[in-house]
Amino acid sequence: MKKIAITQRIILNKDYNEVREALDVSWGAMFEELDFLPVILPYNYDFTKFEFDGVILSGGNDIGEVNFRDEFEYKLIEHCITNDIPLFGLCRGMQIIAKYFKGSFKKVENQVAIKHKIIVNKKSIYKRYLDKLGSVNSYHNNAVDLKNDNFIISAWNEDKTIIKAIEHKSYKIFAQMWHSEREEPFNQNELELIRGFFK
Repeated sequence: MKKIAITQRIILNKDYNEVREALDVSWGAMFEELDFLPVILPYNYDFTKFEFDGVILSGGNDIGEVNFRDEFEYKLIEHCITNDIPLFGLCRGMQIIAKYFKGSFKKVENQVAIKHKIIVNKKSIYKRYLDKLGSVNSYHNNAVDLKNDNFIISAWNEDKTIIKAIEHKSYKIFAQMWHSEREEPFNQNELELIRGFFK
């Protein structure tokens, strides 16, 4: 069973004066269905002490909203690159990967709580998985603008105005703007993409 590490959302609970790390409970169910063993990464712990076969950078928190999360994930990205560890980003996870590689962002509208079709790049090595998706969910107000020759755009929205997925040409890095964990029931084609990536 593959051990896949995952980062968490940061939540400030003012009633208890606590900063909390959290994952939606659907992540546990999705890991179960993927047949992955989750390795939950706490931010105040040295992640190099963990053993894992891959990393998922989860959603939640805008870039710059929680600086220590940003810095932790930059170091985690660097660790994955240095040690050839597969890295998969979802929504914010895609944004932090893009920022690490000097990407920029733009505000977008009508991308929250909707579904839309994606256009798949014929050059994507994940094309066989992405072609099966048809439409995906969307929960974001910022879009990635990544002009980096080391990446290809894996998928766009219907009119190619918003980048929906990216992949690195040399490193085992893939990222998507949709939330597979929010599908009820889980989309089996999306699970197949995640399994295929961590193969």
